[in-house]
Amino acid sequence: MKFFVALALLAISSLSLAQTPPPLEQLVKDMAWNEVQDRERDSFWQYRVQQKIGQQTFVKYQVETEHGPIYRILEENGQRLDAKQQQGEDERLNHLLNSPGALEKNREDHAQDEQRLERLTKLMPEAFLYESDGPSSSDLLTLRFRPNPAFKPPTYEARVFHGMAGTIVVNQRLKRFVAMHGKVIEQIDFGYGLLGHVDKGGHFEIHREQVGPTHWKTDLVDVHVSGRVVLFKSVSKDHYETRSQFQPVETTISLTEARHLLDQAALENHATLRNGQKF
Repeated sequence: MKFFVALALLAISSLSLAQTPPPLEQLVKDMAWNEVQDRERDSFWQYRVQQKIGQQTFVKYQVETEHGPIYRILEENGQRLDAKQQQGEDERLNHLLNSPGALEKNREDHAQDEQRLERLTKLMPEAFLYESDGPSSSDLLTLRFRPNPAFKPPTYEARVFHGMAGTIVVNQRLKRFVAMHGKVIEQIDFGYGLLGHVDKGGHFEIHREQVGPTHWKTDLVDVHVSGRVVLFKSVSKDHYETRSQFQPVETTISLTEARHLLDQAALENHATLRNGQKF
């Protein structure tokens, strides 16, 4: 009798262990949950942006508002804007801030990018298989990821995401996403290539910076892919972008106040360039 009781307890114990997610899988689940929660908190920021899109480079200043982020170009291709270019920026901003249709499109484009990123973040625990990429360094743990063959991508964007392999870096103490480097490992066709495709070999890198006790912001986006499908409206197929000097702004900031911050940043940038300093 004792033998059968022991056997039953062993079976129950084995079932319990089988249902317990491996530590790495649980870490990724917790990380994904925290990232989604962070995005649902109201938090607006102003920051400096440096971009390289194709062969063009830009320095911008950006302020987040309830209408989506608005920006002002400060430099183009390594040069401060001349009077005509500054006037063009004034006209672009005036049109944006005084056109309900343009503001709505700006807000909707930003919202769609945020929603895509949230959907992809939620897929991370299921879309990939993870293994440690060596010992952790302080709070940081690097994981290798590859497509999970059991996962069935529900959308086109999920198919692109699922077609990648690479590494992610997680702050295992805070359970937050720090960085991700991925590469498209096979060509991805949609509608037998008629609706679009993403070529093998494309790659991307994302890095996140902690800017507050619970808030993290993306400070690096590096995307180089070829094909006819891109995931984010605000990112091109050959796009390098860094963000720095994060400062919080009130979530109630008005467009007039945001515009003032952009104009002030332009004046400060002009002064520092004139004095031979970095802004």
